[in-house]
Amino acid sequence: MNRIPALLSVAVLLSACADSTPTGGSAAPAPETRALRDDVVGVSLQVPPDWTVVPDPVLFNTYGFALFDPAGAKNGGHDRSPVARVALAYEARPQDVDGLVQELMRKYSEFPLVRHEVTVGGVRGVAVSGLPGTDPYTLVYAADGGRVYRIGVWTAEPGLDARARSLLAGLRFHRPRHSVASLGLTPVRDATYRTPPAEQMRANADLHASRVAMVAEQGGEPPMDAAPRAEMAATACEFGQPGGLFWQTVWDYTNKFYSGYTTTYSGTYYNLRPGDPGWSAMSGNYGSWWGQGYHRRKCDPYLLNQYYANDWPVHKNGNVYSALKGTVEWAGWDYYDSEGYYTLGNYVVVRNGGYRAIMAHLTSIASGISWGASVGMNTVIGYAGRTGGPWDEHVHARVAYGESLTYMGQPYGGSTVWPNKMRCVSCRATDPGDIYGNGDGQYDVKDSTTGAKFYNRFYHGRWMRG
Repeated sequence: MNRIPALLSVAVLLSACADSTPTGGSAAPAPETRALRDDVVGVSLQVPPDWTVVPDPVLFNTYGFALFDPAGAKNGGHDRSPVARVALAYEARPQDVDGLVQELMRKYSEFPLVRHEVTVGGVRGVAVSGLPGTDPYTLVYAADGGRVYRIGVWTAEPGLDARARSLLAGLRFHRPRHSVASLGLTPVRDATYRTPPAEQMRANADLHASRVAMVAEQGGEPPMDAAPRAEMAATACEFGQPGGLFWQTVWDYTNKFYSGYTTTYSGTYYNLRPGDPGWSAMSGNYGSWWGQGYHRRKCDPYLLNQYYANDWPVHKNGNVYSALKGTVEWAGWDYYDSEGYYTLGNYVVVRNGGYRAIMAHLTSIASGISWGASVGMNTVIGYAGRTGGPWDEHVHARVAYGESLTYMGQPYGGSTVWPNKMRCVSCRATDPGDIYGNGDGQYDVKDSTTGAKFYNRFYHGRWMRG
């Protein structure tokens, strides 16, 4: 996934303490940690200096911040690994904790949950490990001074590892100086479907109309039932896209992340001509590639498997489409119970037969995209963004088969699917190539009957047009 040049921050929300003052005329050693204090959540802690802090962008039923480790792979995780989300459960009271834990274990009873006690900042905490999500996830409740804290921790393996226990033990609670209400955050229910600026929406509508026309010229949309059951061994946890499964690129001309295509070769690189929109690249801008970074899991029966997920850099508020045609099974943020899918941000799940596609990190979801809605090839499901973590705007997209669903409708388990033939709309045979001079940017296959165009070669950094 993609990097940003600076930490997100909110005045009075999160602050770092100053370094210690040198004494005796000698320079002080470089600090191994920095101090963070949040006067809305009511917590302080020491963290490594390179960790990224991401405050909640909208108002959930808790309020807090997430921590990301850019060197997570060295600690048994993955690159830019999510470490924890520390939140004030401002709607709960200490007497509610045992009931909240019992209800959590009841709702996720199909998972191998483990309830155990843990020390959190010198007070008793109750932890539930084995919850679903993008990585093994533990939720911890602790109470202090009449307040309830909800701390979610991601680890490489189920349970609390040494880093997680150290972080929990190092938390210090204090009475908040500012209320959650003082932040003026948009409630999650309003933020989910918040409409982009009017000028952006007018441009999006015009460019969407051009896409509709191009699809019509290329034989129109395939039928809704274009996803046959995969022929695979019962034990398979990954396989290639079977013939007949419709899978398309997820952006259109509204994407101006790459503002042109290659025209001249300088001897070192190709130059881009501005004003030719619709470009993206497979896991471009440092995005996680297959088996790297965030895209590692493919055989876990209790987590979200997305080994062949792809990060498509897409301009903020650009139109986003579903990789599959089908029916919406999830649309929104994960904020209510376990939050193990928190790093997906605002996302949509579309089902077609036994297949499900996820499109994540959306700034907002398009009107009408809710549970049970029908999604076609030309349906805008939402608008590109950066929700869920410290990265640039992009769409995280993946397809899987045979997943189970949590009680809330979030997918887990199943088989991760890698693409063999991806439908494109604005691609063309005259594009001269990508920055590596590989002759990409043009479609690979064209249906001689309908005129539909497809990519069938996929590698890290390949430039494509939607």
